Amino acid sequence: MYYYLYDSFLSDKKYVQSLAKIENRLIDLGINGKVEKMSVLKSIKEVVEDNVKSGADTIIAVGNDKTFSKVFPIVAAQSNVTFGYIPIGNGTIAKILGIPATEKACDVLSARIIEKIDIGKVNNHYFFSSVEVPQAKDVSLECNGGHFSISSMNNADHIQICNLSYTPINTEKHKNICNPKDGLLEVVFTPKEKGAFGKDKFTTKKQSVFPIRKIKIRSNDTVSLTADGETVVKTPATVEVLNRKLSIIVGKERSF
Repeated sequence: MYYYLYDSFLSDKKYVQSLAKIENRLIDLGINGKVEKMSVLKSIKEVVEDNVKSGADTIIAVGNDKTFSKVFPIVAAQSNVTFGYIPIGNGTIAKILGIPATEKACDVLSARIIEKIDIGKVNNHYFFSSVEVPQAKDVSLECNGGHFSISSMNNADHIQICNLSYTPINTEKHKNICNPKDGLLEVVFTPKEKGAFGKDKFTTKKQSVFPIRKIKIRSNDTVSLTADGETVVKTPATVEVLNRKLSIIVGKERSF
């Protein structure tokens, strides 16, 4: 049974036409189901768990990348439940998963290509794409049970721990895709150096990538880590990969 969870921003009237097209296409394909809208009055966790108990075996998040990031940890915690995504507008996650926007995503759901992929865990929080260390100075990373360590002396250095993708330069123009089915995360260390006219710039020539399964992050001062663009935990923190934890519907044009 399919269950569709709409993000609250979709209540804006400018989305009425797009949602109508989605719902009509779902009916045409025979995969329509119960629809519920997120609100501040409803706990997403409780809503998903209640619907799983009622027989829902496929939970579909309808919205943007932030919607995806809010819903997937709850679905990943369930047993024998598949996750799907209908993106409204363009989004990084949708492109990597090979899912087109709005009603065209319905055809991907109908084809039902399911991949079991890795997700990351930082302390007790799941993440899908990456964890970033925004203030890298005096941060130490103990990798794979202490087999090797990474330390940063420069506050401008950029450190990411990635499951799905990373930006080698702090920009959306280019992304490297990680393999979310290899049972590994990648620690990506990108230093900054002085560029032309004394301006700091990230340098990919000195970038280092380390495959890991588990990492402990420590710092002299408390540092807030951001997972999938949201601040979630503070150091000290443990980051690890959960091998093939999430069953997700993907498109043929996926990047992995």
